[in-house]
Amino acid sequence: MEELQTEYDEIKPTTPTGITDWYVKWITMLLAVAGIFLISASFILYGQIAYIVSCIGWINVGMQWEDRAIMIGSSVSCTAIAMNLVNTLS
Repeated sequence: MEELQTEYDEIKPTTPTGITDWYVKWITMLLAVAGIFLISASFILYGQIAYIVSCIGWINVGMQWEDRAIMIGSSVSCTAIAMNLVNTLS
């Protein structure tokens, strides 16, 4: 039984659940997926907005976790989508 518990402890998720960043992480993940599907379905404006909101949420999560990779990746993709959104609206 101890061996099974040790194996479980090694593979269980390390992200704490039930705190603010956990909810932000999952909501923004859903927004990112929705944004991608909306863009693919030719709802470009709504998809871009959903994806930008998602990126802002991920930047927030990266700041809470002090994870520069998440912050940089989200910032770059947010900037690219925002630039495209500005071109679309111009």
